[in-house]
Amino acid sequence: MNLFHFIKILLLLLFPLLFAMNGCGNKIKLSGKVAYSDGEPLKTGIIMFSKQDFLARANIRADGSYDVGSLSSKDGLPPGKYKVFITGAIETIIATENTLSTQKNAMGEATPEKESFKSLIAAKYTAEETTPLEIEVPGENVYNITVERP
Repeated sequence: MNLFHFIKILLLLLFPLLFAMNGCGNKIKLSGKVAYSDGEPLKTGIIMFSKQDFLARANIRADGSYDVGSLSSKDGLPPGKYKVFITGAIETIIATENTLSTQKNAMGEATPEKESFKSLIAAKYTAEETTPLEIEVPGENVYNITVERP
């Protein structure tokens, strides 16, 4: 194989990668806070941004803040209109000996019989099909969200 053919094949293999990387530069940085109407932050969950065949996410921190990532943390969103919904905004409730009878595990330790989960937000915010939240990117780089309690 001569040098010309080698360079031609190399360029053909690298062209799709270069094209894909060029599209990555069009992402808009987005951050914000998620809170209830009284200003108390939502302290946990994952906020999802969905459009057609694209999905990005951000972890909600204890102060309600988030930074959007799609391929890596904090890399932003490509332009477009997104549905916004929140998953994992739950509180785990573990019954204790004071509130529930216990059973013993194989090692003879007392364990609660029941563990339950309580949603921290109204159900309409937890699915793409039911969420009233939408955002247009580009727009404001800070997108604060107000949610209702269940």
